[in-house]
Order: sequence, then C-alpha cells, then structure tokens
Amino acid sequence: MSKTSDAVLEIAVEYLGPAAITLLERQTKFHLQGLNFPDIGPEHCTELAKWVGLASAMFIEQDLAQELAGALVSWGPE
Repeated sequence: MSKTSDAVLEIAVEYLGPAAITLLERQTKFHLQGLNFPDIGPEHCTELAKWVGLASAMFIEQDLAQELAGALVSWGPE
C-alpha cells in the first residue's frame, strides 16, 4: 500500500470500523477509473473523498460522513 492509502484507511477506520477497507476499495474501483485502492496517491484524494462522503452517509450520520470526507481531502495535493 502507498503512504496515502495507508493514511486514508487509518482515517476511515475511525469512522467506519472494519467496513472501511471494503468501502474504500469499492469507491476507488468504481469512481477512479478502476484504480486499486492500494495504488492511490494524493492526486486521487479529493475525488475519492467526494464518493466516500456520499457512500458513508448511508451507514453513518451525515455530519460524520462529511467530516470523514473533509479529513480525506486533507491528504490531497497542496
């Protein structure tokens, strides 16, 4: 896994528990042109955060989903 994917997973687990890896893998595959989650870089974080925020809102409270998305954006390019 990349430094970015490790950090994103660590953040997502805080909000989603063990479901985080499955959600991240699915959102990456379907919304980032088939990219494998372990291969993400900072340039993918903004788009991934958008989809993770939408998908996670089905499982956790909307405000927490948006907080998660915001935390993931912070790993994007500066």
